[in-house]
Parts: sequence; structure tokens; C-alpha cells
Amino acid sequence: VFLIQYNRMAASTAKALRVCVVGSGPGGLYTTKYLLKALGAKNHIAVDVLEALPTPYGLVRAGVAPDHPEVKSVQNDFDAVMEDERVRFFGNVKVGQDVSVSDLRKVCGYDAVVMCYGAN
Repeated sequence: VFLIQYNRMAASTAKALRVCVVGSGPGGLYTTKYLLKALGAKNHIAVDVLEALPTPYGLVRAGVAPDHPEVKSVQNDFDAVMEDERVRFFGNVKVGQDVSVSDLRKVCGYDAVVMCYGAN
């Protein structure tokens, strides 16, 4: 299912550096944030974030008290990353089960795959 959805949308990012970040918890979203920052210009990178869960943010969303001020700050930071036009989110995708790392590189054609998944 992921490969079918992916192939329908791949044409729009053909000229940018294409990166797949596996995991949408703090590690994955901070990696995404700094990839976007490092490559600056809007057309130089496109990041797809894959997550096994249906929603992003990992334990920030599911494991920490949501009213804690630092959690709110982190959530706002992550919201900005996920709203960036260069970022696409694919939830309910289990790398190793729904799609292999090899397929991410060979079939989907990512220039880089960054593994940022947490414990499950």
C-alpha cells in the first residue's frame, strides 16, 4: 500500500534531494528539522517521514504529560516541521514489514534513508 501511495506522489519531488526519515518521534522530527535547515532553499530537499503508528510525535504525544510547558514547546516545534511544504507524513507504515529498507532505496529512489525509530 505504501509503495502505491508513494509512486503517485513522487513526480513532484524529482529534482530535490529525497530523504526518507523512518520514525516521527523526537529523533526523527529533529533530524527532519535540521535537514530542512541545512539545505535551506525550498527546492533542494524533500523529506518523507514514515511512522508505524497512525500519528506522529511518538512519546511526546503518547507518553508525556501534555500540559508540561516543555512538551508544549516541543509540540509547537514539531508542528512547524510537519507543516513545512517539503515534508510529507506517511503513518501506519512499518518498515521491515510493509516496505523494506532496500525497497525504500531501490523502488522509491530515496537518496538517503535515516533510521530514527524508537522502542516499540
